Amino acid sequence: MASIFTVDDDSNIRQLISEYLRKDGHSVEEFASGDGLIERIRSEKPDCLILDIMMPGVNGFQLLSMIRSFSEMPIIMVSARGEAMDRIMGLELGCNDFLGKPFHPRELVGRVNAILRLVGWRKNEQDHSADEAHSEKLIKAGNLLIHEEYRQIKVQGGKELTLTSREYELLLHFAKHPNRPYSREQLIQQVWDYDFFGDVRVVDELIKRLRRKIAEVPSGFAIETVWGFGYKATVSI
Repeated sequence: MASIFTVDDDSNIRQLISEYLRKDGHSVEEFASGDGLIERIRSEKPDCLILDIMMPGVNGFQLLSMIRSFSEMPIIMVSARGEAMDRIMGLELGCNDFLGKPFHPRELVGRVNAILRLVGWRKNEQDHSADEAHSEKLIKAGNLLIHEEYRQIKVQGGKELTLTSREYELLLHFAKHPNRPYSREQLIQQVWDYDFFGDVRVVDELIKRLRRKIAEVPSGFAIETVWGFGYKATVSI
């Protein structure tokens, strides 16, 4: 059972979301606004957040930015507008998925479960032997050392590279397949298994953010543009 917070000023939507998530075995706490949300997230550390954009007072984008300053918890944003720029802005600020209203609650539950699987929550709920629990799987890409079990990326010398969940998943995929070119559509399908973007240009925004963060450290790793096709990773060390 995952602990999920849902924030929406529409009580009917909150109740509908909560009903379907509880039927799926999750615990849900509802918030009508962002009041007190940050403090509760810090203290309760929920497994996932469903966050509306348009709310009185502090809006969803502002809340997302504040949360990302201290937490990488999975966040799904929802919006009645569903415009491409809202999706892009949400993903730039660090949300993991975006869903336009109206939506079928079963689709939302499916996306929640998919994100929980991606961040390893489902795996942590299962029984493992002691050897499996302490096994380490490391991937070296240039000066980057990726620890899959803990979803950590460190630069040789000890500094940790801080990425959002989406950035981490994309970097991990490139690190596992250096020099292989991928189209935007292939990245969406192979990295995340299902199409949540709505606009493949969101991949470009993720690449831009990744490049900026990688450039801040001596990574020996780069994501290059394959003109007319997509992207590929190269290692120079």
